[in-house]
Amino acid sequence: MKFGKYLRNNMNPNYENHYINYKDLKKLLLDLASVEEEKKRLSGNNGRQQQQNNKNYILQYQASQQASDRNSKFLLTVWKQFEKVDIFITTNEKELSMKSNYMENSKDARLIISCIKEVEELLNFVHLNLEGFRKILKKFDKKFTITIGHEYFKNMIYSHFQAKVSVLNYYNNKLSNIYSQQFGDIEELKHSEKTESVFSFCMDEQME
Repeated sequence: MKFGKYLRNNMNPNYENHYINYKDLKKLLLDLASVEEEKKRLSGNNGRQQQQNNKNYILQYQASQQASDRNSKFLLTVWKQFEKVDIFITTNEKELSMKSNYMENSKDARLIISCIKEVEELLNFVHLNLEGFRKILKKFDKKFTITIGHEYFKNMIYSHFQAKVSVLNYYNNKLSNIYSQQFGDIEELKHSEKTESVFSFCMDEQME
């Protein structure tokens, strides 16, 4: 299954407008690659004449500048998508922080369970978007035979989202403990409602 289809099939309807726009990023990537292929083709047709005129250094500089512009355009678009996703996560994270504090004195099992589900839905949202960024940047590197996408993901996106995951896991554990102290083992309830997780997809490197 293609990731774009998987993303559509596993979106939370309540979060639909806040996911990475994987389709648009993929289209931009293909458009940039198409432009580069056309430039290479034209450069190849004029190669002999350019060598005779001793313009190789100028052409190399131009090619380097074009690659830099291409990288900047794509990564800036990725960053804007990242900001959109991150704003949504941060907003919901703050709300969950207040809810988790309120739940410390709650005797309503259904309310606590509902809050736990909110945390887990947001965790799935984070992981699904994280995988989307990883895949599109991996495609970027592969298309242009570079490694900048991997470095960008590792340093700018992955570490940030992992910090978000740690915070959400803290709220999840906190709420689970609140429930368990009053109503019994929350894990039994979770296992009874267990469904396929996004994490299984994220670990499957065969799916592109």
